[in-house]
Amino acid sequence: MDQTTPEQLHPHRVYFTALDRATYSQVAWTKADVKQIKTTLGRTLKLLALTKGHVVIAASHLLESELARELILPYPDLISSRIVVPALRDDFSSCTAFLEAKKASPSTGKASLYHGEEQKEIAQLVDADGLVVRWNPNTTSGWFKNRLLRDLRDEKSLVCTTLRKRSLTVPEKMCLELEQARELSRGLIYKATQQHGNLRFREIINNYVDFLYYLGGARAVHSEGILPQENVVDFGLRDLDGGQCPLSEHEIFTKLFVDAVKSATSTHFPEDLLDALELPDILELHAIAIDHSFIDKYNAIQLATKTALDIEDPERLVLLMSEIMALESDLHRAFTEAVRAELPSKLKELQVSRVSSLMHTLTSLIVFPYGALMGLKDILVSVLRVLPQNVLATDIQERIDNRLASIKRRAGAVLGGEQPILLNFMEELKAQYIKQLKGPSN
Repeated sequence: MDQTTPEQLHPHRVYFTALDRATYSQVAWTKADVKQIKTTLGRTLKLLALTKGHVVIAASHLLESELARELILPYPDLISSRIVVPALRDDFSSCTAFLEAKKASPSTGKASLYHGEEQKEIAQLVDADGLVVRWNPNTTSGWFKNRLLRDLRDEKSLVCTTLRKRSLTVPEKMCLELEQARELSRGLIYKATQQHGNLRFREIINNYVDFLYYLGGARAVHSEGILPQENVVDFGLRDLDGGQCPLSEHEIFTKLFVDAVKSATSTHFPEDLLDALELPDILELHAIAIDHSFIDKYNAIQLATKTALDIEDPERLVLLMSEIMALESDLHRAFTEAVRAELPSKLKELQVSRVSSLMHTLTSLIVFPYGALMGLKDILVSVLRVLPQNVLATDIQERIDNRLASIKRRAGAVLGGEQPILLNFMEELKAQYIKQLKGPSN
C-alpha cells in the first residue's frame, strides 16, 4: 500500500460519497430500485473516472457498502491504477487494521457491517495495490460544528433561504442546544430537529447536515471539487430546493460540455454513451485523458469560470440557486469558446491526416508476387533490410517519420488555434463507444 497526503494527489480530484451505505439503507428498495441505483452509481463513477484525476472515497464506505463492493471488486484495476483512492484515517497503519478495529466496535449493528469475505477482500486489495490518502478526524469535527451553526443563523445561507421559502425559520433555542454539545454528531442534530420543527423542517435541516458532514470529509482531503453540493453527495439542491438542480457532474459534462462540442462540430453523441462503455473501457480512456491533458483542461475551464463568479459564501463552497444558474450560463459560454478555439487546429489535423492517407494510396502502386501492397517508403526500407544495410534502413525510416511529424507540426502552426485537447478526447470517447456497439472482433 502506498500512502500520500492531499497536497500530493492529482490537483483535479473529487470526493465521492454516493457509496455511503447511510444514503440508501434507510428505505426498503424494490429490486427495480436497486438495479437503478447500481446503474446510476456505475454511470457516475465512470464519468468521474473520465473527468477527474482521482475519485477519493472514504475507506469506511468501501468496506461497509455492499454496492461499493459490487462495483469495485470485479474491477480491481480501479484501485491499482489509482483512479479510486481510499481516504484512510492517519491513526491506522493499513486498511486491514481499520477493518479489524471496526469489527471490534461495541455496537453490534455497526460491527456486523464489516464482517465478511468481501470486506476482507477489499481491505487486502487496498493494502496490496492501492494508494491511500491520509486524513485526521480532528480537522473535520470543529469545522462541521462551526459551519453548521453559522449557516443556521445566517439568513442569507442556502439552508435558511430554503426554509424561508416554506415560511420556516431556525429557532435560536435549537442553535444554543447544538452549540453547547461537546461533540456534535449527526444523530444528536436529527433528534434536535425532531423537537423543534415539522417534517419538512427536519428534512431540509437534516439534508443540509448530511451535506456539511460529507463536505467536512472532502475538505479533510482537499477534494471539494468545483461544485461541492453536487459533487459530494447526489442530493444537493434537489432536496433542499424541492426541484431539479441545474448542475451536477453529469449535467456539466452532458448538457454543457458535450452540447458545446456537438454545436461546434455537428457531431452526434448518443445519450447512452456512458452506459454503453464498460469499466475496462473507462480505465483505458482515463489513461488517455491524463496523458493528453484532457482532465487538466476540462477542469481548468470550470475552475476559472467559478473563480470569476461573485459568490456570497466566504468559503466559496456552498452556492445559492441564483449563483448556480449564473455558473451554468458562464460554463456553457466558457466551454463553447474553448471548443471553438480548438477547431482550427483540429480541422488542420484532419486535413493533414487525409492528405497522408491519400499519399499512402497513391504510392501503393507496386504489387509483389505474394500479393502485398507496399508504399514507396516501405519498399525502400524493406529492400535495404533485405540487403546487409539494417543500420542505413533504420536511419532512413527515422528520417522519413521525423519529416512527416515536422510537416504535421508546421501545418498546425500555419492556421493557428489551440491544440485540440478537448476535441481529440471526445473523438477517442466516441471511437470507444462505436467499438462497443460493433462488439468483439473475430
